[in-house]
Amino acid sequence: DWEMKSGIYKSDLIQSGINDMQFVNCINEGIVYAEYFDPLPMKMMVLVLTVIECYIDEWATGVRKDIKFALVTYSPVYLVHLESLQRFEERTSAYKLWGKISVNLLDIAWSVSRYLSG
Repeated sequence: DWEMKSGIYKSDLIQSGINDMQFVNCINEGIVYAEYFDPLPMKMMVLVLTVIECYIDEWATGVRKDIKFALVTYSPVYLVHLESLQRFEERTSAYKLWGKISVNLLDIAWSVSRYLSG
C-alpha cells in the first residue's frame, strides 16, 4: 500500500516463491535444515526476486518465451537485488524492517508447510 507505506516485499508471488522453493514438503531444505532458515536468509529473498525478474522477462513481449535461468544472465540481476535489499536493511535499521519482513515471510512459509503436511 503506497499511501499507507506498508506491505513492502509482501506479495503473493514472493511468498509463493519462498514456499515453493524451500517449504512445500517435508524433504525441502527449509524444513530439513530449519536452523539455517531462521531468520529467513536475505540471499533467499534475493534469489526469489531474481527468479521473478526472469519470469517477467519471459513474458516481456506479451507471449511467453522460454528463457534459461543462467548464471551469466541473471547473476548481475541477483547482485543488484542483493545490493538493493542490503541498502534497504541499512537505511531502515532503526526500525528493524528487514527483520520484521523476514520473520513474517518465514512464519507464513512455516504455516503453509504445516498445513500441507497435514
